[in-house]
Amino acid sequence: MNHLKEFEPQTITESLYKDLLENRIIYLNEDITDSIIDIVAMPILIINELEKDIPSDKLRPLTIYMNSYGGSVDTCSYLIEVIEKSRVPIHCRVLSIAASAALYMTIACHKRFASKNSIFLLHKGSIQIYGNMGEAEDIMEFYKEEVGSLFDDLIIRRTNITKEELKKIRRKETYCLGEKALELGFIDEII
Repeated sequence: MNHLKEFEPQTITESLYKDLLENRIIYLNEDITDSIIDIVAMPILIINELEKDIPSDKLRPLTIYMNSYGGSVDTCSYLIEVIEKSRVPIHCRVLSIAASAALYMTIACHKRFASKNSIFLLHKGSIQIYGNMGEAEDIMEFYKEEVGSLFDDLIIRRTNITKEELKKIRRKETYCLGEKALELGFIDEII
């Protein structure tokens, strides 16, 4: 049953997009910025809407092929929300690297795969703040408390890392390859 037949492409880009949707594949091969929201979130939202009446056990997964050095915390937060709330199972296959925000997106997926040579990075992240000193302090406090706790909660819920271990890991840049990522619970399986 093909629910995408009603979507008729008008351009080459739309044709490619339809092919990706029909094959249930999303390629994320760039930084996580606002410009990728349509590439990642829209297929998930569209397929969930088109298949809202299909029983959960009959839904076919949608796979994100991940190769990203990370990016915007705000965009990442939105995409994690879309992934986690999806009825359609979202799988992630890390092709080469899932660093920073890309690692958080990977962790949010329902099933996660990578090769033994895939690279992962967990760190505190970076932020650019504009404004006067008081505004900068307010923004920094917000990101440290509110946004930081969202990502910490995700790691504790979806990996093998405890709250105490996370505090130690956060003090440095934590890089690892597939086997260690499997041990930490960043992924579910080496492929």
